[in-house]
Amino acid sequence: MKMLLALIGLPLLLQPDLTQAAELDWLVGCWETPDGSAREVWVKEPDGSLIGFGVAIADGMVAFHEVLRVEVPSDGSLTYTAYPAGQLPATFVAKKLSSESIVFVNPAHDYPQKISYWLDGTTLLATISGLNGENLQSFNKRRCN
Repeated sequence: MKMLLALIGLPLLLQPDLTQAAELDWLVGCWETPDGSAREVWVKEPDGSLIGFGVAIADGMVAFHEVLRVEVPSDGSLTYTAYPAGQLPATFVAKKLSSESIVFVNPAHDYPQKISYWLDGTTLLATISGLNGENLQSFNKRRCN
């Protein structure tokens, strides 16, 4: 009987806790740069994880695109994985999380090593950089119409 109860409870123990991912509901939706040259769309999956798609447009053509995923793997960390077109995926671990901001890091990645998102009123701000802020690139986006 104890073995049966343990086997029934095992799948529950293996389920990641997505309460941290729920803190990112402010990220859900469509975001675009003021000039319309880049767009990022985030949706919440039924399991609580987030999936996103980013695209940059130049001269009316797609210049860059990537699929993004925020989830809680079995180790309990909150991760951000980027799947940029033509490149290997890279996973970053959340280091700071608040009700309207998140910072992910991966010191072993070439670039970026740090990805930050935060909400400033109705503007989504994002940066990518090296671990210590070098080669900083900033992005600001507003909700899509």
